[in-house]
Amino acid sequence: MEIQINRLLEGAKLAKGITVVIDVFRASNTIISCLTSGAENIIPVGEIKDARIIKNTNLDFVLFGERGGVKVDGFDFGNSPIEASKMNLKGKRVILTTSAGSQGIVYSYNADEVIIGSFANSKVVLDYIKMKMPDVVTLLAIGNNATESAVEDEECAKYLKAMLEGKKVDLAQMRRNILSSDGANRLRRLDQEDDLEFCMELDVSDIVPKYDKGAKIITAIL
Repeated sequence: MEIQINRLLEGAKLAKGITVVIDVFRASNTIISCLTSGAENIIPVGEIKDARIIKNTNLDFVLFGERGGVKVDGFDFGNSPIEASKMNLKGKRVILTTSAGSQGIVYSYNADEVIIGSFANSKVVLDYIKMKMPDVVTLLAIGNNATESAVEDEECAKYLKAMLEGKKVDLAQMRRNILSSDGANRLRRLDQEDDLEFCMELDVSDIVPKYDKGAKIITAIL
């Protein structure tokens, strides 16, 4: 099994095999939370205008989205996994557009499969990859705005790679690196420390979200 770490939007376009889109702060965890809260599926969208078009023709859909970490004006909700975790989304369809995560998903068009990962569901993501035993695994650290590296995504990608290779990881040091990162400080500035702590939890979800490129939706496969 060849395991590669790709980065940013260009890395998404070059992703192959089973691709794990990693956006720790916060799209990966928002997706996991929405599915845990009962959402039927999630429609990841790159552009705000396209998300609004879908919403305008499907008023019962729930519209999540942010730019610069802040909820988009007129949207139902932002990109808060802890907020999504407290909702009853049973049977609902969710539209999601974010600065990085949703971009990574829709632009991984050369991948054989696209799944969404974070620390929260790392064990089941690893189990799924080991079960499938693909020739290539791409760990996509999508980064900040999909244009610059983010420590939290890099560390999560390195963690998943080490686990697949049977190597040990200093989780305490990894946590320190993330909590002192620009991404963590940005959440603090935005008064989103609850999301910060929520996104740092390890192996608390048994959901593997998978993107169906044909139907253009994310559903839970485990």
